[in-house]
Amino acid sequence: MGYDHRRHAGNAGDVWKHLILAEAADRLFEAGFRIYVESHAGRPEYLLRDGGEWEGGIGKLWPIPEGLAARPYFQILAVLNPQGLELYPGSASIVLHLARRRGFALRSELWDTNPEVEAAWRSHLGGGEGSQVQFRLGDGFSGAGRFICRNREPALLLIDSPFTGEGDAALVDELMGRAVEAGWAALSWHPVGERPLPIPRSHHRTFSLNFNEADLDGCGMEGAAMVLAWGDRTPGRIEDLAEVLGGIEEEFSGIGRRM
Repeated sequence: MGYDHRRHAGNAGDVWKHLILAEAADRLFEAGFRIYVESHAGRPEYLLRDGGEWEGGIGKLWPIPEGLAARPYFQILAVLNPQGLELYPGSASIVLHLARRRGFALRSELWDTNPEVEAAWRSHLGGGEGSQVQFRLGDGFSGAGRFICRNREPALLLIDSPFTGEGDAALVDELMGRAVEAGWAALSWHPVGERPLPIPRSHHRTFSLNFNEADLDGCGMEGAAMVLAWGDRTPGRIEDLAEVLGGIEEEFSGIGRRM
């Protein structure tokens, strides 16, 4: 993958990505989804060190503002950091926490090309996460695509490409389209301002955050967007979920200034 997330963990882009992901996953679990797929997983968790990009992201929202404390994302962070902000979970860990809170074993298929990430997950899963979680060392675009062909049950897909390759944007669009055709719900993360945001050929909504308006430090990024796509075969009330996420988008703009 050519990308090490450790120095970026907890930054403004992560805050927006994980806030939307956690809300979507929690509501889709309520609708009966039991499978989670992630194309670019990264490590299960990160220790936050002085000088990291997290200081301009989640560090700006800690202690957690009262108005956000009920959101699933912030509830998980509070459980993981009872003595102060020290640990930041990766995307898959957030989703797994939500599934455990609802009392079921989530089938998870995770990809990453970094052997150090694979070692981190092997150590993490050895702690009793369960056999339902499969980490696979390899290209997540092709790996997740093959899994879509083998599995037609409702699933939530997160495409979190680092966009380090020239053709990554096209691969994101292709993978999202295949997931929607299979009846899945798909989320993809995108930096704002660097390239045009995708327009999936399906039902979709885009939820964007301008970091300056939210009083977050984007470390050179203007903002971030999460694209939610789904098809007519996707079960659950996805339109209702999209409305909830739209409300979060409206609520979160300027949150830092209201603290």
